[in-house]
Amino acid sequence: MRVLLRHITVLTLALLIGVTSVQFAAARGQSPAVGTMEICTGTGPIHILVDENGQPTGGVMICPDYAMAFFAEMSVGLPDLQPVALWQSMWISRTAVAAVSVPLMSAQARGPPDFV
Repeated sequence: MRVLLRHITVLTLALLIGVTSVQFAAARGQSPAVGTMEICTGTGPIHILVDENGQPTGGVMICPDYAMAFFAEMSVGLPDLQPVALWQSMWISRTAVAAVSVPLMSAQARGPPDFV
């Protein structure tokens, strides 16, 4: 199991380096842009290169800081949870006890410490 986990980790890191290096090479080969426009989406920020008129040059650069966000949707689904009647009865009995009024303490002022 440990060997399989090691192979999966190595493969994932190699894939991540490969994908980001292809993006960097594509960004390096694009026509020079005057500026960038950052658009925040649900999956993270995307930088769009724009020319002097503010028109997109066609190149979209994925922010490398959020490259791991692509793996967020590959998680396993949540297990089916069933309510436990024991916890529900304990919670109901606890709220009944907590509803009892407690006398409030009055504020008590004190002076400075003795060594001052």
